[in-house]
Amino acid sequence: MICRFALGVIALVLGSPLAALAQDGANVRAQIEKLDQDWQKAFNAGDAAGAAKLYSQDAKLLAPGGKPAAGLSAIRTALNDAVKQGVKNTVTLEDVVASGNYAIETGNWVATGADGKHLYHGPFVTVYKKEGGGWKIYRDIWNSSMSGTEKP
Repeated sequence: MICRFALGVIALVLGSPLAALAQDGANVRAQIEKLDQDWQKAFNAGDAAGAAKLYSQDAKLLAPGGKPAAGLSAIRTALNDAVKQGVKNTVTLEDVVASGNYAIETGNWVATGADGKHLYHGPFVTVYKKEGGGWKIYRDIWNSSMSGTEKP
């Protein structure tokens, strides 16, 4: 009887940190999902400055076919160039892994024109870091899954 009780206590003690980690992971995922929604809402409304506010002070945006945009001013300019063209983005989160002050998100994106026509699509990786008490985008990179022969 004492042996069963001792095993139960050990299982409870060992299981508690795992439950806390799982709960924290779900919490981080929910926070990242909210940031995705905020980014998408701002970008699709043509608010490049609003989308840029979601990036950390030392963030880098690594878009395909271009030079990295480093820092908030450069990121705001890069996002503004895209919203001026009327591009709209839909982001779909697949996975979030967090450790300490960093989190990594993977997912897919679809870009459409102002007329709703499909332009591009592909995967993305976004690295977040804690800054000022919340998560901020630290590194933002994506690429296209469309071959050179596909027409948008």
